[in-house]
Amino acid sequence: MLDIFSTFRTTPYTFLKLGQGGLRGNGTLQEFEAEGVFKLRRGITQGVDIQNPTSTATLHIKPSETFLSGLATLEGHGIKYDGQLYRIVGVTEGMNFSTNVLEHITLTLQTEEPTDV
Repeated sequence: MLDIFSTFRTTPYTFLKLGQGGLRGNGTLQEFEAEGVFKLRRGITQGVDIQNPTSTATLHIKPSETFLSGLATLEGHGIKYDGQLYRIVGVTEGMNFSTNVLEHITLTLQTEEPTDV
């Protein structure tokens, strides 16, 4: 059976469980090493007399990752990939509708600099 993890090359990343807010900001509580499929898209949007660089990043993760247990939501936590830090700003479930099985979770990422990482 083909899935995203056997079709595309997986690469290592670090999931950062972040504490939200407080006096010190968004501090890292725990780190988990894993592998997933990372995609970065870059481009330029054209406006009147201005060009803005754009970038979107997604990470496909396995629904069996240990860090998923006990989390109410993934939004707000972080990802460290290839030296860059990202905040998770969106989550989509990748269901196989033929088998009704959750095959992957897609994280939408935004560039971020947590306070203590």
